[in-house]
Amino acid sequence: MNHVVLQASDLVMDYAVQPGAAPAMHMLALNHVNFAIQAGESIAVMGPSGSGKSTLLHALAGIIKPTSGSVSFRGTDLARLSDADRTKLRRNVFGFVFQSGQLLPELPAVENIALPMMLGGARYQQATDAAMLWLERLGLRQLAAQRPGEMSGGQMQRVSIARALAVQPAVVFADEPTGALDQNTGRDIMGILMDASRANGAAVIVVTHDPNVAGFCDRTLIMRDGRLYDNGQDMRQAAPRIPDVQWPRPVAGTYGNPPQGGAR
Repeated sequence: MNHVVLQASDLVMDYAVQPGAAPAMHMLALNHVNFAIQAGESIAVMGPSGSGKSTLLHALAGIIKPTSGSVSFRGTDLARLSDADRTKLRRNVFGFVFQSGQLLPELPAVENIALPMMLGGARYQQATDAAMLWLERLGLRQLAAQRPGEMSGGQMQRVSIARALAVQPAVVFADEPTGALDQNTGRDIMGILMDASRANGAAVIVVTHDPNVAGFCDRTLIMRDGRLYDNGQDMRQAAPRIPDVQWPRPVAGTYGNPPQGGAR
């Protein structure tokens, strides 16, 4: 049985374009957006540059606070959490894959993957052992000691996927994950990301300009002028409600195991 894990209700993000101007000028980056995703589901969000895609992703991940509306993870409004608890949520329960990988250049691949687990309380040996399992799962064991500057773009993205999934996240946020890659490498990266996420039961939200990338997802939504559309229907109508339950706090040492299913 599927359950909604992440939900946004009537999100508005209003930016002052020219602060202090008279009359004040504003831009609605998010215009009364509603959104819901179930465990194990994948959704692509497409749209032109400046349409609000990345703003929506950042609001859903609790990186920015909307002007109004709410984002709930398993029934808990993110706005009710302290800054520290939102940070723990992003670190321990959410996974992130960025266009450029965002790996730490001074760390080898195995430690880049292990770092989120250590920040969550795992010991170094435990975290690096789990990281090595992920490198093996994704066919990257030979990269364990290599730093990002010694890797290709595709290799860095594979390592960033391992880092995102090593904490066994409930939701994976991917912002243009293939934007810096050629088409063939991008296809391979999306196959790895989707296979590993599904095997792990994670929901996946992908922001992309590429319809080929969107084709890997279960559904595609369109962002235009701050509004979200599903097959032409404006998503400003109410999203389904979910019961108010407390999100689970991660326990150090309980994550970091790869899924049993293999990734392509």
